[in-house]
Amino acid sequence: MGSGKKKKYKTGLVLSGGGTRGFAHLGVLKALAENGIKPDVISGVSAGSIVGALYADGNDAEEALKALTSQNLLGFLNFMIPNGGLVKMTGFETVLKKTLKSRKIEELDIPLIIHAVNINTAEYTAFEKGDLIEIIKASSSMPVVFPPVKIGNDYFLDGGIINNFPVEPLEGICETIIGVNVNPIGEIRNLDSLKKIAIRSFQISIRKHAYDRKDRCDIYIEPEGLNKYGLLDISNAKEIFRMGYETTLKELKKKN
Repeated sequence: MGSGKKKKYKTGLVLSGGGTRGFAHLGVLKALAENGIKPDVISGVSAGSIVGALYADGNDAEEALKALTSQNLLGFLNFMIPNGGLVKMTGFETVLKKTLKSRKIEELDIPLIIHAVNINTAEYTAFEKGDLIEIIKASSSMPVVFPPVKIGNDYFLDGGIINNFPVEPLEGICETIIGVNVNPIGEIRNLDSLKKIAIRSFQISIRKHAYDRKDRCDIYIEPEGLNKYGLLDISNAKEIFRMGYETTLKELKKKN
């Protein structure tokens, strides 16, 4: 990072998973843009794959926020009888189809690597081409809460199961790596449903991923206060966006 022979890309961006806390990623992108920083390649998982795709498709941060909040996005959480998952993603898919111009990853304006777990082979899979919406859905399918997504002959779930902070693909090819973690852990009460317990268990299981890898980043951003918000809480999208924006401005000031 930051030295040696010239790298393929100037700036690489890592976007973690974290459910609707991913709105903070958009605030980060707004702050970066205001400081003349535009990622040349993005590695994202789960919520990071959603934001990465919208941005790589040509939407600026404000446009992407508007698209994701223009209707009750968690109207995409159409509850169904538990059968492989508690919630299906039909409304979410509709929002993506309406918003994204690109239909394949390789059609995006900025190279994007999306991560998911193949639950048949237990492999962590990095997608750099293929059906963009299906792969985003696979990367974002939190186990127990969402059903797995079939791609080819295999089924896939949220890449955060194995690595919720996928910095590895950017190492050695970027002059600067910026990492954004939107999955901080705090204390939570009122775990009064199976769904809440499942989400909390998943969050705890992936919390170390970013902390174990943050030293591989030149700039590491973890918006303060995100632990106050649930992983599937859309009502505070603008506040979460603001947290990402303000924390990034502070981190960039430290570097100047």
